[in-house]
Amino acid sequence: MDSHSLTSSLSFELRIIRARNIQVKSSRDLFVRCYLPAGISNKRVRLDTQLISSNSNLTWNQTLSLNCSLDEASLKSLKQGSIILELRSRNSTSFMGRRSGSKLVAKAEMPWNDVIEAKSMEIEKWAVMIEEEKKGKKSRVFDDDVKPPAVQVGMKVDESALVIGKKKQLVCERRWDECGCMGECNTCVDYDYFLH
Repeated sequence: MDSHSLTSSLSFELRIIRARNIQVKSSRDLFVRCYLPAGISNKRVRLDTQLISSNSNLTWNQTLSLNCSLDEASLKSLKQGSIILELRSRNSTSFMGRRSGSKLVAKAEMPWNDVIEAKSMEIEKWAVMIEEEKKGKKSRVFDDDVKPPAVQVGMKVDESALVIGKKKQLVCERRWDECGCMGECNTCVDYDYFLH
């Protein structure tokens, strides 16, 4: 009796290219924190870019990669989720060799479907961000003269279906490759198969 299940292998690349319209009052280091949904649970995977100076040209050009295997239910849940991008700042000086925590500057949310439904499952776009609310103040509303903060990202997904199963056969004293039957004689040892 044969049994098998369908599993998807997912390779995801997120390229953080650069930022624009970022206003940080003092000299601080900036980085982008990405949260990716992790299957059917409410858990998320967190990935951070390298730190760059807020006085620089605001270019990271850094690729973050993630590879995983998912069952059908997890893949369906993932496709309904979103990728969260947070632009964060951190004091560029340290105290006794330790850096302080980071502060949220702005945030964007991008649905997985943006990349899944794209041609070749690859996109490059500007993720327009919403500035973090300050204590007692609402998020800033931008007029035509002031552009909102944004991060340019590239995303690519490669999804492959895998069939994983186990074929049961009777045991004989020879392995199937020694027998020459390629597993067709029903007297060779159990083996697992894996199709890509």
